[in-house]
Amino acid sequence: MIPASRPASGSLAALGEDGLLRLLTAHWKIDPDRVLTGVGDDCAVLRGDGRNHFLLLKTDAVVEGVHFAAHERPEWIGRKALARALSDLAAMGAVPLAAVITLGTAKDESARRLRAIYRGIEGVAKKYRVDLVGGETTRAGQLFLNVALLGECRGYRPVLRSGARAGDLLFVTGRLGATRARRHLLFEPRLAEGEWLARHGFASSLMDLSDGVGADLPRLARASGVGFQLDPQAIPRARGATLSAALNDGEDYELLFTATPSHAKTLKKKWPFTTPLHSIGVMTPRGTKSRDAIFAHGFDHFKQR
Repeated sequence: MIPASRPASGSLAALGEDGLLRLLTAHWKIDPDRVLTGVGDDCAVLRGDGRNHFLLLKTDAVVEGVHFAAHERPEWIGRKALARALSDLAAMGAVPLAAVITLGTAKDESARRLRAIYRGIEGVAKKYRVDLVGGETTRAGQLFLNVALLGECRGYRPVLRSGARAGDLLFVTGRLGATRARRHLLFEPRLAEGEWLARHGFASSLMDLSDGVGADLPRLARASGVGFQLDPQAIPRARGATLSAALNDGEDYELLFTATPSHAKTLKKKWPFTTPLHSIGVMTPRGTKSRDAIFAHGFDHFKQR
């Protein structure tokens, strides 16, 4: 067996997604009078027309051969493209308003297939009351769709990743893992659940699980300046999923959030959804490490595993 070579310093394999993001955007400046939060959360948040009005911006892409296989039903491809972006609005408790769609495709692509993909987009837009208001088309070497989405929080504040404190309890919705069996195409963005958590002030921090608990929970902890401790037995697994898959496969699109101990009991009692709710751990002081960090790494587009 030939040993795997170490990634070259400064390569994307060495940087990973988070490192690349820091390299490209760490020097960006924002106007705090207009921007509540920029790079580093699920959406950018702009201040709206009143004390408790916020506009949220999100862009997300799906690429053939990366996020979906060429043989998948085209309606499911379109469905996923919009649902992924909606999940990021859910991750901050926002309500969707409007979207624009960019399509990149080869010039010999089937027009019938593209129309079916857009029917998938339109079905999700109708279900979640998203106005489709424009977009762009371009020739590309492989099929991709990029969704730019606008949402809002009116009458309440969006929940950021940075609000968790040591002692807060850690929760997740739904079940995790086994997402490659088409669940990654057919998930429902947790918009109602996210809005409810934000509007009623139950969540101290909130995000969605796109890269798996193993990648996303450390991001939440870093943003909040705390550590975490998982309870492996409490991780809710989809049927057939191992613990490692539940932590690392990614594309669950469930909500991961924290709540103060004083809110946790009321949260469980008043939770109005059929979506399962699970307590999976606790946030700890900065510098502490979860016992399970050794096998919790999540998905990264660039890093070697």
